[in-house]
Amino acid sequence: MKPGALARLRAAIPLPTGVFLVAAGMYVILKLVRPVIPHSVILLYMGFVILGLVIHVTLRDERMHRFAEFFLRKGAGQPRAVRAQRLGLLAVLPLLFGWWVYDAYRPRYAPPVEIFQRHPTVGEEVLGRITVPDWIAAAPAQWDAGFVSEGKTLYDANCAVCHGEKLDGQGVAAEGFRYPIRPANFQDPGTIAQLTLPYMYWRLTVGGIQNQFNSAMPRWVAPPDNPDVSTLHSYDMNGDEAWKVIAYLYRATGHEPRR
Repeated sequence: MKPGALARLRAAIPLPTGVFLVAAGMYVILKLVRPVIPHSVILLYMGFVILGLVIHVTLRDERMHRFAEFFLRKGAGQPRAVRAQRLGLLAVLPLLFGWWVYDAYRPRYAPPVEIFQRHPTVGEEVLGRITVPDWIAAAPAQWDAGFVSEGKTLYDANCAVCHGEKLDGQGVAAEGFRYPIRPANFQDPGTIAQLTLPYMYWRLTVGGIQNQFNSAMPRWVAPPDNPDVSTLHSYDMNGDEAWKVIAYLYRATGHEPRR
């Protein structure tokens, strides 16, 4: 970049404004990345970004001087745009810090800590009895759109009340199941993206009541070794319907089943 152009850029975008824009831009990019990055990992990455910005500013005395002068220099003789940026940062930064403190210390209704496996191991003998239909065993891009649409209808009618219309575990009944565990957030890459298709189907056959999952989810599908079993409030889906729901979960979240 030519010296004249660099000087004009410095005048138009002071160093503190540039630092703020870089940090904010990186945060937005990390939030938009798909598959979704867990919040704890985003905080880790942002720590590296902020550390890099601090090193950049403090590496030279001239940069440190420009950074401090932006906030300490009197407004007389400064361009109006620079004064507006200073006032904007002086307003936004305390608000962001205040929100961070509030969010860190506000009361949360989290369930008591309990040691359990969200995805406990199941033997191959059990999974081997589950036959995956050819249409869903293919690549997700080849799944029948009609089946996926039917899966959405079934999900909305049976699952959305707990797992949410956005598949984020924030359904209208989710608050009623804070303990022992909230409904799963399918958007989280740590859930269905880590599971195979047979495991997903098996998970629907065992539900969550009084078993190792320790959740309130009912048994939706009859187990493969007893397909004709029928119990009140259980086994409300047949096998074909279950596979369509599973296909919808993956299609709607953008995840793919583990192979």
